[in-house]
Amino acid sequence: MRSMLGLAVAALLATTASAQWVDTTLTVASGPWRFCHNSQNDKVYCACFGAETVVVIDGATNAILTSLAVDGAPHDLCYNPTDNKVYSANEDSGSITVIDGASDTVITTIETGRYLWDLCYDSQNDKVYVTTMSADSVLVIDGASNAIIARIHVGSDAYYLCYHKASNKIYCANRTDHTVTVIDGASNAVLATVPVGVYPSAFCSNPQSNKVYVSNNDDTTVTIIDGASNAVITTVSVGSTPCALCYDSADNRIYCVNLSGSSMSVIDGASNAVIATIAVEARPQACCYCPQHNRVFCANEFGPSVSVIDAGALSVLATVTVGTNPVAVCYNPQDDKVYTANADAGTVTIISAGAGIEEGRRLTAHGSRLTATVVRGVLRLADGSSASSSPSYLLDASGRNVMELASGANDVSRLSPGIYFVHSTIDDRQSEVTKVVVSH
Repeated sequence: MRSMLGLAVAALLATTASAQWVDTTLTVASGPWRFCHNSQNDKVYCACFGAETVVVIDGATNAILTSLAVDGAPHDLCYNPTDNKVYSANEDSGSITVIDGASDTVITTIETGRYLWDLCYDSQNDKVYVTTMSADSVLVIDGASNAIIARIHVGSDAYYLCYHKASNKIYCANRTDHTVTVIDGASNAVLATVPVGVYPSAFCSNPQSNKVYVSNNDDTTVTIIDGASNAVITTVSVGSTPCALCYDSADNRIYCVNLSGSSMSVIDGASNAVIATIAVEARPQACCYCPQHNRVFCANEFGPSVSVIDAGALSVLATVTVGTNPVAVCYNPQDDKVYTANADAGTVTIISAGAGIEEGRRLTAHGSRLTATVVRGVLRLADGSSASSSPSYLLDASGRNVMELASGANDVSRLSPGIYFVHSTIDDRQSEVTKVVVSH
């Protein structure tokens, strides 16, 4: 009786703790699988693999705005802020559905006849790249015209993609060849084929150190590639079955999700050393970084839960119960929310990313100021905004460094409209992150 009571109390405490984090849970459709965020219209798109639909969620209200039928098992999504379009790679039909981000209507369906898998967007050249596993190639789509403008031969089983803005290159993981193909974003030419570990499965871009990371699923390693030379810098050992990566821009660290190891390995972006291993719940599958609070969110299949990690302290801050089999996470910086795709439940759990933080308070050890400023063309950084000689940086919603900021006026007119973060170092132990909205 005592043990039963103890279990009941533990369950109640877990439910109460999760309730502090969860905004709501939405029933979407069968097999929610991937997300993307439309920064221009503040919407989150969810690809529902089992239902052949893309569900559109209002970022502010959490309401489901519409469900769009696509042509066969949407496997991945990406957002094009230049043309305000969303792309759905439909695995079974070999087609790409192009969605208008303003009206949420289908603009066109691009037929490829290939087995599609992953997407990425090149912001510098307004191109969308998609892997075709059955043809060992990457298709290039013009963002303005929706036309296929190139077919690039890569290695066997073209799998996942990554855009690295620092060098304007696209990286394609070829899982059967155990290689990465490096593509020039301007010319679409293949620059290099880089040998990596066994079964390369996921990427992460580090713009600060100009490095690209690829997790090797079957040999418990991460290969680090130099963004300038395309050479392998080193290969580091991580946990068992590394399957997902994300970049912590505040600390210049990379988090690696170890599926079989039920852990996350933390790699220092400067030294390339593994500096910590953080235990999470069973079978973690995906992660995302929240620059506003310097937190990492990790989806655990056998929780089913999301581990919230304090990136400054390198410790688990909370474990949030979500729906069955969470397979993807997405951060919405405009509304400060994290979304989890619960594949077996047909639901999306929406988490408050800043739960437990008092709004407007500056935190020690990589804190953030939560108020947002709207800027149009010019971002003014006050003199003496940083007590140290360290520069300030402007980060995009994914945590990528898009420009270094100087005191006074900074021209941001060339940036795409959306949410950005100013990261300033206060002293050796403290930093400040301020949200800004760039509006033209």
